[in-house]
Amino acid sequence: KAQFELVKRGEKGFEVFVKKLGNSTAQLARIHSMWGIAQLARTGDIEKAKVLIKHLEDKDSEICAQAAKMLGDVKYKSAAPNLIAALNNADPRVQMFCAEALGRIEEKNAVIPILKMLEKNDGKDSWLRAAGMIALGRIGEVSPLVELMDSELKSQRIVAVVALRNMKNPAIAEFLNDSD
Repeated sequence: KAQFELVKRGEKGFEVFVKKLGNSTAQLARIHSMWGIAQLARTGDIEKAKVLIKHLEDKDSEICAQAAKMLGDVKYKSAAPNLIAALNNADPRVQMFCAEALGRIEEKNAVIPILKMLEKNDGKDSWLRAAGMIALGRIGEVSPLVELMDSELKSQRIVAVVALRNMKNPAIAEFLNDSD
């Protein structure tokens, strides 16, 4: 309820959120601050989301994950380079939310980094794989996916097929002759 009240207060609430996000040691207070900032960004001033970018490098991986999630929710395109860099975070949950955010903003420069993240994962984390496939489908770049047809990794070929299916792209037919 406090978060929603502070959102109602507009700029004064935003100042409280920024202060709590930067100074609080309570994880939940910081998360609610990010959620409040995203609420404010969705109601008219998307630039308020800019303060979330630096938290993609927070020492608390859940703060990183929530920052990525909120940046994607508000479709803050200026965060794309930072989200791409955060795909290398050691925490798969952070990687997942970064991939999801990059898909939501349809960041074309993220295709190869997302594919590299998925290659490294090699299908081990199904949540991460799903987020990557959905993101690639939203971004809509066909040629890097078709190039995966000759990948030795089954997980990469699956990623390509699902992303192409999500795009409703006829290039999916090129995978019909796959040995698997």
